[in-house]
Amino acid sequence: MSNQHKLQLSRRLFIQQASALLTMGSSAPLLANQNSPNRTNPKVGVVLDQLFYKHNQVDHPENAKRLIAIDEALTQQDIWRQLTPVKGRLAFNEELLWAHSQGYIDQIEVMSDEEPGYFDEYQQDTYINKYTFDAARMAAGSAINLNLAVYDRLVDTGFALLRPPGHHALEDRAMGFCIFNSDVIAARALQQERGVKRVAIIDFDVHHGNGTQDLTANDPSIMAISIHQHPYWPLTGGLEFTGHDDAKGTIVNCPFQKGAGDNTYLGVYDEVIHKKLESFQPEHIIVFAGYDAHWQDPLAGHQMSVKGFNQLVERCVNSAQQICNGRISFSLGGGYNLKPLAECVAGTFHTLLNNPQKANNPLDSAPTAETDYSAQIEIIKQHHLS
Repeated sequence: MSNQHKLQLSRRLFIQQASALLTMGSSAPLLANQNSPNRTNPKVGVVLDQLFYKHNQVDHPENAKRLIAIDEALTQQDIWRQLTPVKGRLAFNEELLWAHSQGYIDQIEVMSDEEPGYFDEYQQDTYINKYTFDAARMAAGSAINLNLAVYDRLVDTGFALLRPPGHHALEDRAMGFCIFNSDVIAARALQQERGVKRVAIIDFDVHHGNGTQDLTANDPSIMAISIHQHPYWPLTGGLEFTGHDDAKGTIVNCPFQKGAGDNTYLGVYDEVIHKKLESFQPEHIIVFAGYDAHWQDPLAGHQMSVKGFNQLVERCVNSAQQICNGRISFSLGGGYNLKPLAECVAGTFHTLLNNPQKANNPLDSAPTAETDYSAQIEIIKQHHLS
């Protein structure tokens, strides 16, 4: 059997299994199991849907080849059979309204019925085709399903392999390859459907999640944490902004210039992020897992390695175990060099599954030394924790 046929088979079997597992609307209760997560042999949920392949523009950096590369890595490393498929679904209009205006939702639907093009013809960064509206609704609904499954203990942790991504999407504007802000919508689903009082969103995509910040800056019940390159596109995420009014302190930006790598990301997590989580005491954590801080990524200038991402994921999971009984999920963000993207995602799954990690990965060897940002970490610490 050819590799292509194996990929098609693994994906088809996965989606068939997913269709039999969870089929629910936002108001349908899951069978709750409040036991602690299994840390030795964790049940790791995963969402994938064929619509995520159909929102596609082949010459764009955020295209369906990203999922194909991930699929291939998960197949080659025998990860698929270790995962628990979670059924995706289309988000309802009222769920999209938790983050976006009705006019914007209608605009995306209308544009998806027209000829393929860009949301903003001047910017030309976020494309729309005839599948985009449904793919983006599927991304948001699938994020809801996965997070409810994690919260209700149908799975211990989970990773949503979503496209299009969401963290740049504003209330009434698509940008940065993003359409609907699935993580904010999922956070509000936890609050609306499960009565969760506090949710933390951790974003380690190399680009600042300006949409997540804007949508939560007035909301003291959601803490938005971001490690990112700055100054860099979208030119937001400065250290000084921490939220508005009652939400002050719930926006936690950790900006670093070019050259930040494993030591920087892990150091700021230990010195700042975990401590902010301890003080906030979220009942659930959502991680926007962008891998474009890898040293081989073409769209940024940070120096992370596969090993560094694995260690960062492990820290996020450890924080969840200590603070919110292990309730944590991940959703796919950036990463535009296909090989490191696929290796990083596979590494995240291995970490969530407690599998032994690959030693001597060539993608761990950056050609230049990481910049020492220990002084910047101290400045960030003083700003957020003093």
